[in-house]
Amino acid sequence: MLNHKVSKAVRLAIAFGAASAAAFSANTFAAEEGVEKVERIQVTGSRIKRTDVETPVPVTIIGRTDIEQMGALNVADVLNQSPVAIAGADQSNSSFSTSGVGLNTTSLRNLGEARTLVLVNGRRFVSGRSPSSGYAVDLNAIPASMIERIEILKSASSAIYGTDAVAGVVNIITRDNVEGVEVNAQTGISDEGDREKYSLNLTAGNSWDSGNVTVAIGYDDDKGLKPSDRAFSEFDEAILLDENGNEYVGKVFSSYTPQGRVGSYNADGTPYTGLEGGDAFNRADYRQLVTPLERKYAALNIKQEINDDVEFFAEMNWNSSKTYNSTIEPTPFSTNDVFLPERGGEGGIKLSNPMVPELLRENLLNDGYGLDDNIPELVRRMVEFGARSTDLERDTVRIATGIDWMINDDWSLNTYVSWGKTDQRQDSGGQVNIERAAQAFDVVQNDDGSLQCANDLAVLQGCVPLNLFGEGSVSAEAVDYVKVPAKIAGQTEQFIVSASLVGELPVELAGGRIGVAMGAEHRLESGFFNPGDLAQTGASSTNRSLPTDGSYYSNDYYVETILPILDNLELDLAARYSDHEIVGGQTTWNAGIQYSPIDTLKFRASAATAIRTPNIADLFGGRGETFATVTDPCSGVTASDTGNVAQNCLSIPEIAARVAANGSFELTQTEAQSTGGFIGGNEDVQEETADTYSLGVVWQATEEFALTVDYYDISVEDAISTTSRTTVLNRCFDVSAADFDPTCGGNSLRDQNGALVEVNSGTSNENNIETAGLDIELAYKIDTEHGEFGANLIWNHLIKYDETGIESGETVEYAGQVFTPDNRANLNLSYGLEDLNLSWRMRYWDRSKDSVDGGNFNYTDFTPLEKYNEFPSVVYHDISAGYSFSDSTNVTLTVRNLFDKQPPVANQSSSSGGTGINTVSEAYDVTGRYLQLSLTTKF
Repeated sequence: MLNHKVSKAVRLAIAFGAASAAAFSANTFAAEEGVEKVERIQVTGSRIKRTDVETPVPVTIIGRTDIEQMGALNVADVLNQSPVAIAGADQSNSSFSTSGVGLNTTSLRNLGEARTLVLVNGRRFVSGRSPSSGYAVDLNAIPASMIERIEILKSASSAIYGTDAVAGVVNIITRDNVEGVEVNAQTGISDEGDREKYSLNLTAGNSWDSGNVTVAIGYDDDKGLKPSDRAFSEFDEAILLDENGNEYVGKVFSSYTPQGRVGSYNADGTPYTGLEGGDAFNRADYRQLVTPLERKYAALNIKQEINDDVEFFAEMNWNSSKTYNSTIEPTPFSTNDVFLPERGGEGGIKLSNPMVPELLRENLLNDGYGLDDNIPELVRRMVEFGARSTDLERDTVRIATGIDWMINDDWSLNTYVSWGKTDQRQDSGGQVNIERAAQAFDVVQNDDGSLQCANDLAVLQGCVPLNLFGEGSVSAEAVDYVKVPAKIAGQTEQFIVSASLVGELPVELAGGRIGVAMGAEHRLESGFFNPGDLAQTGASSTNRSLPTDGSYYSNDYYVETILPILDNLELDLAARYSDHEIVGGQTTWNAGIQYSPIDTLKFRASAATAIRTPNIADLFGGRGETFATVTDPCSGVTASDTGNVAQNCLSIPEIAARVAANGSFELTQTEAQSTGGFIGGNEDVQEETADTYSLGVVWQATEEFALTVDYYDISVEDAISTTSRTTVLNRCFDVSAADFDPTCGGNSLRDQNGALVEVNSGTSNENNIETAGLDIELAYKIDTEHGEFGANLIWNHLIKYDETGIESGETVEYAGQVFTPDNRANLNLSYGLEDLNLSWRMRYWDRSKDSVDGGNFNYTDFTPLEKYNEFPSVVYHDISAGYSFSDSTNVTLTVRNLFDKQPPVANQSSSSGGTGINTVSEAYDVTGRYLQLSLTTKF
């Protein structure tokens, strides 16, 4: 097989840190070949051990050196700074989420965390997301102290690893060579004197003739940030226009205020003066810029030879991640949440209600309201209920254990069982019991002037008046009566049994014997998520939310072969058949070739198909209630209209009767705004498929310098997304009369007047995605009498990123948007002399746009942004200095964002900015200059 000087490109990369390489795994063994002992290694992207580190598909390695130099407490801190990865969820963009707060996930090629397969030592890891919202490994669950390196396979690999490996594979290799005890303590603080971090972990290991063990325990605490801690995020802001039409950043606070508002009046009857008069509400005071996160973890890896041919291994992980003091603003409440006038409700607070202040009553009487009329909508910030907590705790446990049996010199059997579970618990409050609120609004005045609820039974049940007319007007007793405490719980569970037979056939080609791997895998995924009780019944001020509960299994069978056609020409082939319980069977394949015309040069190419089968959320996600606008295709239909849509509309008796009476089917405003329904999972959703290609070259120019260039092309078909409810109706009505179903398969319901009252939707295969680009990586390292110098460049150039709607056929070209910039690059420089090590890391994010399709707007005339649609290019500089006082003690000082680069503006007007943070945390640093000190000692 291929084994020549080009391998030095890989070894050079591994020695330096992050670089391109087909990587070593933790497992190696010696095989006799003639009279020589030839080292064979497991390569990410293949199950066949081989004598070379290269494969036809590109792999980038992030080494332990990178992790230590960055002072990273979390895998995501390093991984998502790679030019080929972006954060799916981080501690900033998830801060406004309820079920996802505190998550750290990754997305290769920005194709989504669900299309990025994360492995630990080549085996799957349980999801950390709530099963109601998606599927992704929470990188918080994998302690950085246990990581030897991270290997990023930058190509689809479903034939090798199964579903989800569409954008590529992240394989986290853990340490198994620790001898003795290693204690690491870290502390960090920003240049502003905040976001303190503390970490203490202990890693211990030992090796003996027949095995080894590594164990790690640790604790770390990230204090996080509030938006008020930084000037760019301390206020609710949006883009406004001045008198000349120029864009500027201005404060745009919420009109849901603590004193309440009724139309143009404060709830006490005084005029509402908005931001200028100090009446508006700044939500940023309560939100999170970086969610505080506390982690406790323990991990164990053990290997033990049972005899000369059989080895037992076990991996155990436990992690508890907890957000704390994490909040969002108090509940914005509206009396319309209780009385539902947009759905035809006729109730309300009468103007004669004794809680209504006299000044407000006089103003409304002057505006033409009568005492028996309901007052206009009253909106209010429920500050008496306190900030809404988003604190959440996740516990992840994962155990993998198996047997590796060397049957003979040529063949081995590898088996393992893996089980993992993530439990999620959350206490969520701040919502209002709307049934009790209705009772608490209906009050009478006693002879002594006091107020009480009008319903005697409600009084016996604790009802007290809920007075929203003024700041501080809600009593503690009223809060206790109407508040909704909610305990939210979820669980994701994974069980895998796998066996593979790996070896060499007694067939020798010109380049060596044919390598083969074959095997089978059974995987069971299950999960549930329970919202609060009142949220499930629809009795709280939030929309109704139904629980999630489901499971599925998949039985996979795979085969792989390596054909060493010549000493310098190798062909890799793989295929997998996956029998999924819900969507049925799919076949995927990989094909790769590599050719070295000379020792220092290698060409490689690969082609593959991949799949992403629907997960628990896609299939069984609990449906949530929505009243978002729906366009009825029958609106405006007349008796003379022709075409499928019109004829199908007129076939509905209620619509035909209304057309006959009025000449056309015209909806009232209430009817147009009252179409409810549910959105959630869909058991009919099918798998996504992908075709991927890569073409590259590896050049070992000198002993010290290596270059790799790889082109990639990924096309995803039938990408899973939520179908809009309007699309559900359009597809239902635009068919022949013979195929028309007035209920749209049970997804629509009309009232006696023909108006839609319910339209349901769910996940479906909605889009096609195409992306292509270039990965360029250079590694240089040289030893001199003055020290060791190193340089490494990783550069991604995006050629295209297009998304096409299957229904509309419209294509949006996202290349150049902030999440998909034209160029991203990392340049790492290093210097080492005896006990001193220095590094300088530069991260480049190209200039980009907030939106490429006009999806943002200013808050003056609501036209798309111009000036603030453009983000400048950014270079971040990180430096570190490490000194070894002895063979056992090392101190490292790291400064991130050395020049305190501030992030660009992406506030409420933006389509890319995170809620409440006024920027894009996936691309830009939100903390500012940060100093971190690490002490490691071994004994």
